Amino acid sequence: MGLENLLYYILKLIAEGHKWQYQNATCSNKAPRLYFTTLQWVALGLALVFVITKPSGLNNDIVDYLLSSLSIMTGFFLALVVVVYEKHMGMEFKATNEDERVNEYKLWNYLRQFNVLTSYAILISIVVIIILIGSLLFGHETHFSDYVLVSHLRDVDWLLTIKLSIIVLIRFLLIYFLLDFFILTIYAISSLFQFVNVKMNEKQPSNPLDGVRVLTDKQTLKKDYPCLSIVVKAIMWMALGGLIVYEWEPIWKVFQKVLSMFSNLF
Repeated sequence: MGLENLLYYILKLIAEGHKWQYQNATCSNKAPRLYFTTLQWVALGLALVFVITKPSGLNNDIVDYLLSSLSIMTGFFLALVVVVYEKHMGMEFKATNEDERVNEYKLWNYLRQFNVLTSYAILISIVVIIILIGSLLFGHETHFSDYVLVSHLRDVDWLLTIKLSIIVLIRFLLIYFLLDFFILTIYAISSLFQFVNVKMNEKQPSNPLDGVRVLTDKQTLKKDYPCLSIVVKAIMWMALGGLIVYEWEPIWKVFQKVLSMFSNLF
């Protein structure tokens, strides 16, 4: 694959990924006025707060956890995209009226949305992994509290300024892409849920329990395991009581602080 084709596919995926973050199943939503969605603006704000409040960046332990988690999530999403694609290939559209056509159009778009957002999340996770690996190799130990702003322009170390600016930008993009990855994951899960929910509603059986007395979970537990249910509940309450007794002193201190706080308010 040539570089031009690769860039085209990546840009196409980014454009589609941004679109399906605000678009609904009937494609009737308009693009946000300020390009980013509300959640993306929140992610940008949180990334800015991180850069300001964490001059040392992420530590090595967090970087290791993120690398492991993102690698696992990427592999899981790739497998899920293949499974959903096979499901999509088996879909048949046989609508005979307006309601059925709308329903089929929504189902189609739910799958499209899931495919695009999941693929976009994979791309974002790969970018974050590259940034994390790069931060381990270059500039990871840079602490901005070790540097000060100069009072005169002639005293500026331009090479150092460019270096620090790149580090700030990379840390900002790292947090933003990381948050955007979780936003995309939530959107993709929601799309898959809507698709499965609609399909299940289509094949929902008639309720065979009308007029039939059905036991609740609590009643079923008591009926099938009368002695075991009592023993398990006793163990649970004993464990909870033992934990409270063991940690009573710190719990009581916190309780006293809360009482004093409310007494000061009133």
